[in-house]
Amino acid sequence: MAHNPVDTVKSAISGQGSHQVAANIAAKEISHGEDVELLRSEDRVKNAGTEAETRIAVHEFDGLMQERQSMFVRWTMDRHVTKLRRLPLESFEPKTAAQFRTMNSRGEDVMDWSAYRTYQLQYYSHQYGGQYIGYGSNPPAPSKESIMPCLERVIIASAPLQELIMTSRRVYRWENRGETIKYIIIYLTLWTFDLLAAGILSALLYFVVERRVHGRRMQDLRDDVIRTEDVNQTAMTLTEFVEKRGDENWADELMQDLGPWLMLQLCDAANFFEAMRNFYEWRVPGRTLVTLSIFVAAILTASFVPTWLLVRTFTLSAGISFFALFPIGTNFPEYRLLVSPFKRVLWNIPTQAEWSIKSLQARGRRYEQASSNETALGEKSPDFGTYTAHHNSSRGKLSLAPTAIIFTNNIGHKIHFTIPYAELDQLEKIDRTITKNIPSSLQLESGKDIKIVGKDQRELVLENVNGRDQAFSQIVGFSDVKWQVVW
Repeated sequence: MAHNPVDTVKSAISGQGSHQVAANIAAKEISHGEDVELLRSEDRVKNAGTEAETRIAVHEFDGLMQERQSMFVRWTMDRHVTKLRRLPLESFEPKTAAQFRTMNSRGEDVMDWSAYRTYQLQYYSHQYGGQYIGYGSNPPAPSKESIMPCLERVIIASAPLQELIMTSRRVYRWENRGETIKYIIIYLTLWTFDLLAAGILSALLYFVVERRVHGRRMQDLRDDVIRTEDVNQTAMTLTEFVEKRGDENWADELMQDLGPWLMLQLCDAANFFEAMRNFYEWRVPGRTLVTLSIFVAAILTASFVPTWLLVRTFTLSAGISFFALFPIGTNFPEYRLLVSPFKRVLWNIPTQAEWSIKSLQARGRRYEQASSNETALGEKSPDFGTYTAHHNSSRGKLSLAPTAIIFTNNIGHKIHFTIPYAELDQLEKIDRTITKNIPSSLQLESGKDIKIVGKDQRELVLENVNGRDQAFSQIVGFSDVKWQVVW
């Protein structure tokens, strides 16, 4: 990898790798088949002849909608979340100035101002933006298995942008003369009055607000399904292209010029597109409103501030970014998101993984409350989940109790360890492979493990966990910990 990064990455992606990517993209978070079934269910609601039929059809439709959200959460957690740690903000210890005073060789009390200033910068950085320090900065080694999920995230999360690019292509190619003339008139009008920037931001503001008011209509989904199934229509997104054409060997060209920094760049791009999508979908309405207020301020500024001042401000900002922010992001990658202009605009708008974790924890709190009510009525406190696993070469049972994780040996039912959810510091999925001298295409996966690290930094590895992904998600859901997605 160090000597031939591009060839190594291309080798990891080529062959069956591109077919695997295409298959996962085609399946994505909600498959084409589920879209069709949802539309059929809506038709049954519309065509119901009696009140009883309507009630049954509506119940079926609501169930399908709930299942879509559950499928999305499972798809995100199983496919794209492999390692978590406690939010650094909670583990950064405050220190006083007195702790930086030392005695020099002459017995004088001196202040280590350099260390104190460094600590103050680190402390306030963690207080203000600790959720982004170290975010995704510990990627796994580049390989086919580790790169594919990032590619899938970028392709699926950027679907609206892909559609915009295809629409722009249709306009400049004059495929629809009336549509192209309409955009020319809009462009010339905005250009004449120096309102191009304000016009673009106004369009973005309108589309986001309109999405909040009307949401995604079933007719939009119906149009997407019709276009996807019509092989004669041009695909608007790569996901749609895969549905139309199948798993073509397209990955080699995509990977041709990418180097060893691929993993980090893909991760950041995927996070950006997911945050953009969640901003547009109003996942966190308060944060979307804050971002929209920035757009409103930008629209007013672009409309009333003299053009020369806007240009000078833009060039000054570009210089600051080039000479100050980019070097920080390059030399100190853990702090790169803290100095990213794009992250500033989408501040605290969650990615799909962050939103899924919050959704799981909300569901876990509801389940815990229901279990507490049953216990108060005299019933035995239940286990939330039980899985077979190995620990220290011993086969046993992993139990998720209401307050802790417990591993019990099958022989003698001896408890190997008990770790409360509140004491969790890190969780990680580990996939082990056979490392014999055989071709990589013949190497088989030999184990799905979970590594648990407590606040005392004690590491516990559970090997061959049956239902590993589900167990991992349940631990996240029942733990009342502010998790940061490390990768």
